[in-house]
Amino acid sequence: MSAGEFPTTARVVIVGGGVMGCGLAYHLAHEGWSDVVLLEKAELTSGSTWHAAGQITHSTSSYG
Repeated sequence: MSAGEFPTTARVVIVGGGVMGCGLAYHLAHEGWSDVVLLEKAELTSGSTWHAAGQITHSTSSYG
């Protein structure tokens, strides 16, 4: 897909390219999901994700 193209459908649309949005997109891709769109108004991870910062440790089952 070129920079000028935008999909008209997607299985998953993630709004926000902070740590949670990028992490979700990464893990979905790792599981084989190819029909995922991530929307971000600026550059990825350029905004503040302080609302989600406390959830990072709770979203993993192990730290190793």
